[in-house]
Amino acid sequence: MSDMYDESTLNDMYFTTKEMKRIFSDANKIQKQMDCEAVLAEVEAALGMIPPEAAAEIVKKSRVEYIDFEALRADFNRTGHPFVPLVHAYKKICEGNAGEYVHWGATTQDILDTAGALQIKEAYELLMQRFEELYKILAEQAYRYKDLVMVGRTNGQHAMPITLGYKISVWGFELRDNIDRLHEAEKRVFKGEFAGAVGTLASLGEQGLRVQAGFLKRLGLGIPAVAWSSSRNHYAELVSDLAIMAATFGKIGTEVYALQKSEIDELEEQQGEGAIGSSTMPHKRNPFRSMELSTNARIARGCAETMLGALETEHERDPRSASVENVVFEQIFSLLHASVERAISLMKNLVVHPEHMQRNIAALHGLIFSEAVMMELGKKLGRQSAHEIVHKLSMKAFETETPLAALLKADARVTAVLSAEAIDTIMQPEKYIGQAAFFAEQLKRQKDAYFADKGK
Repeated sequence: MSDMYDESTLNDMYFTTKEMKRIFSDANKIQKQMDCEAVLAEVEAALGMIPPEAAAEIVKKSRVEYIDFEALRADFNRTGHPFVPLVHAYKKICEGNAGEYVHWGATTQDILDTAGALQIKEAYELLMQRFEELYKILAEQAYRYKDLVMVGRTNGQHAMPITLGYKISVWGFELRDNIDRLHEAEKRVFKGEFAGAVGTLASLGEQGLRVQAGFLKRLGLGIPAVAWSSSRNHYAELVSDLAIMAATFGKIGTEVYALQKSEIDELEEQQGEGAIGSSTMPHKRNPFRSMELSTNARIARGCAETMLGALETEHERDPRSASVENVVFEQIFSLLHASVERAISLMKNLVVHPEHMQRNIAALHGLIFSEAVMMELGKKLGRQSAHEIVHKLSMKAFETETPLAALLKADARVTAVLSAEAIDTIMQPEKYIGQAAFFAEQLKRQKDAYFADKGK
């Protein structure tokens, strides 16, 4: 029987995923380090720096299945070093003296940083696939609801009519900005490290640059202009961009959370079979997915702050920054994957209540058409005069709960310019949504072009 105190997995569904747990597992971390050692040995053997047969044995044994993790863990505890135990393990698992040529000319940070880059690249590629899926869903939903009129709100108050498609298009364009921002950062982020103890490649002499180039190219990573052991701004950029993405998810979650309030009830999360909103109030239909998007966004912002603080390093190497990354990367990638999966489910299965949207449009007795009326009056009376008239009538409508249309039709200054029929026409929601549908259509066009360029 497993020890119940050995794991904390009950809350995994909120903050991580099975895929990210695998990517940031000890086994995958060690495998990435072994991948680096295998490629390094091959490159150095090709340059005549280590025996070819030693390189072949190192490559053969660079599989995590050969590692005794209990022994490795004990060696980590004994040495207190973040990498030497793996070098010791190679010596045990390699035939002959091949283990003597592992890690030739490298320093610990070279392998840790490069293996770390491979690990986050794997996590990043998984995330980008899901970001793109959410982008596709948002564009499709925006187009689907491009003509569905609802109340637009500013400062928490009813403002003017919009469409649900327009609202979703705002989310979609923001998500696309985030995707573009991440793509633009790739050339800076995904570079490896192989530079020796202080970054000068002194241990390999004149062969140093050739080893570095061969090593990083074969691993599919960029070659840095200079060692980045003490200059880790590219990782701060990545984490900041991911935190911005998380904030977009939080924005979506916050909006659905607000629009699911009982008094509004325009949008709703799909309530799955067996879902329970409250342990004490059986009627509750709580927007848990939306809340989780907001919660994870707050944690992600903390990751970005931590990374920015870690940019201040001392001298040619300061492992304190790299140690911070070990925690931050796993947390933010896990949060983002959990969040994007929730956002995909939320938006794909979003429950929409058009009848409640119509009810809310009428809630203020026509006040959401005040600008539309003012603009029509302004054509004859001037904007400022029209604003003054409509403002006074609007305040009276609000305070007495009288339909604005009735007050307009009873005011001689208004009827001298607008007929009763004209007022009724102006105060039709679908007549005053501007270019709302265009923006939803534009998002779909943008999405279609994006995936056409990718060949999807």
